[in-house]
Amino acid sequence: TPLRGVMHTYKIYCLTKAGWDHVCEIPSRLHAFALTVVGHQLVVMGGCSDGESKRPSQSVHAIDLNDVSTGWHPLPALPCQCMFHGVVVIGNTIHVLGYRDSEHRYGSEVLSLDMTTTASSSTAALSTTSQWSRNTIPQVPLVGCTPVVVNCQLVAVGGFIPGRFGDVQKSVFVYHSESGQWLPLPSLSTARR
Repeated sequence: TPLRGVMHTYKIYCLTKAGWDHVCEIPSRLHAFALTVVGHQLVVMGGCSDGESKRPSQSVHAIDLNDVSTGWHPLPALPCQCMFHGVVVIGNTIHVLGYRDSEHRYGSEVLSLDMTTTASSSTAALSTTSQWSRNTIPQVPLVGCTPVVVNCQLVAVGGFIPGRFGDVQKSVFVYHSESGQWLPLPSLSTARR
């Protein structure tokens, strides 16, 4: 039996039917992974398998939601093992932040993958033409935070201080790409992770 909370299927909620429809199986049983949609592609990245090693993954796969019969295609692997990470898409770029690796080290950077080549080429071609970039930031936002995009800006909400898992925070940060800095916003009324 799979671990409790390990996901192996992807379903969508159909508003017209008011119910869930099965779409596809994800590439492997995972937990603590990130999932996002870029255009018509569903992208699953990182996470931890339920195999013997239980080590975080660097794998990234995409499937065309307009034609799931084409199956999953590998994309460039993450530059490090990632689990418990957040992901947002700004334009055609995927941003990963607030991750932990297999040694319980916490990421101090935003990982980014530009997906613009998918508009003119196949997903399979993307795996050989695109690369993840590491965007070092001067101040590490909270790990396990929830990233959101507001007015094309990356915002990190809640989470905990690296190395202090139980110390859940009320902090909110916005990332200004022009200055390369995380700036604090007013705190939440309740700590969130």
